[in-house]
Amino acid sequence: MKGGEGMSIRAHRVVEVKTSAVSFNLYHDTNVAGWLDRHTSFFNPLNCDCCGLTEVSVDDLKAMLSEIGGEMEEGLRNSIEADIKFAEDRGDEYVQYYCY
Repeated sequence: MKGGEGMSIRAHRVVEVKTSAVSFNLYHDTNVAGWLDRHTSFFNPLNCDCCGLTEVSVDDLKAMLSEIGGEMEEGLRNSIEADIKFAEDRGDEYVQYYCY
């Protein structure tokens, strides 16, 4: 992005990021990571170590469960279902993830 064209976008220093329980592990839950890589832009905002803030739409999470949910361990599936419920209860269309 160069010059002063278009709208202004300001960078803000992050003061606090709150997380909850682990939803999934990018290294161990390879079916989830592979699905996200093939169907979403999940990895685009992450750095070369797959760390950073990113998000997935609730619709994509539901599609993932529909396609590969039967291959997941129950705990993993339950975590993703809890993420969907969390977003829907808040009226959010996306779930934000902080990967580290």
